[in-house]
Amino acid sequence: MELATALSLLLALVAAPPSSAKPATTAAESPLPVDTGQEAALLKDAGAGFTIKRTEHFVVAYNVPAEVASELTARLERTYTSIYRFCEHNKIKVEYPKQRLEAFFFDRREQYDRYGASISFSSAGTFGVYSEQTNRSAFLNVHNDPHFVELNASLTASRKNLDQLSKAIARIRDNRTIIELSFSDGRHMRLTKPQARKELDGARRDLHRISNRLENYSDKINRTVIQHETAHQTLYNAGVHRRMSDNPRWLIEGLACLFETPPGPEGAGIATTNRMRLGDFLSAVTGTPDPGKVSVENVREAISTGRIASPRDLITKPALFLQHGEGGATHYAVVWALLHYLHRTRTEQLSAYLQAVSSRPHGKHVSPEEELALFEEHFGPLDDAFLQRWATYTCRVRR
Repeated sequence: MELATALSLLLALVAAPPSSAKPATTAAESPLPVDTGQEAALLKDAGAGFTIKRTEHFVVAYNVPAEVASELTARLERTYTSIYRFCEHNKIKVEYPKQRLEAFFFDRREQYDRYGASISFSSAGTFGVYSEQTNRSAFLNVHNDPHFVELNASLTASRKNLDQLSKAIARIRDNRTIIELSFSDGRHMRLTKPQARKELDGARRDLHRISNRLENYSDKINRTVIQHETAHQTLYNAGVHRRMSDNPRWLIEGLACLFETPPGPEGAGIATTNRMRLGDFLSAVTGTPDPGKVSVENVREAISTGRIASPRDLITKPALFLQHGEGGATHYAVVWALLHYLHRTRTEQLSAYLQAVSSRPHGKHVSPEEELALFEEHFGPLDDAFLQRWATYTCRVRR
């Protein structure tokens, strides 16, 4: 895989050693038992050409390059550990899986799409999914995504141009000598030394710009797909959400958004702000891609004009989370802002609310009115005063 160090690529933020490098100190860190029958079933469902990779808490069937699979599993483990630390810190009651969590890692879009169809998931335009029914996650190797391939090709060409210019400048004897250059993108130029230096500065800017675009694209996939879907899978298996029960959609997506922040020494989602979701929230509120200072009145106006959904709508209208594109991203940004506010300011109430939700019996349908009543039972009336407090807090979050 010819990917430069500067790219950081799909999962390069994972730099920590695997958790097996240190003894387990909590139940969440204790390795789960190896189950060869589980692995055989996973391989059978994956199809020909797949290999099994084990970690302490996951077993992954993959057909991507081994180093890419290792980067994925490292991020899965970091997200898993972060969630259990989050629950412990916030006194949220949890369970521990009896066997390793299962995942697929597909190298090609057609393989991933075929799997999506098998679980009735519309996979077009996506890179990952967690299925509550199968209790499995599946991910697509972004390195083979056409946009990623195009950016990587542009980066390679930009590096070649930069190298050619650097060598050309070294050959030019004085400022009057003219040298002819043919670049990898088909351009032909006759340059003096000052002109070549000017061209070199432009090539460096192009390289930096393309590198940033590629790294940002990879980082977005890491956070909004891999960590987000792994958070779903872990939260379900920890008992925070109940499989095959009526879990609030706003809560499912909002909690997962808390764990989209890059892993660090303190884990993901515990002590950090999801700046990507915050930026999306503020941009949606103001209707501009680069918002300046945002006020509570801006938030009120954005709700009244429909630029963002109100917290009440997000709680009582789960179908909003079926939207894709910019509208869907805005809903996720707003629900992240709501969960972030409750986590930071109403920690005990949030823990009690999560306990109440996880105690719902299997098969019980919860109406929108019941969802709203449960929310207000724990956090107070979802009225104008609540909106004022939430908007005031969110507008003051450091970017």
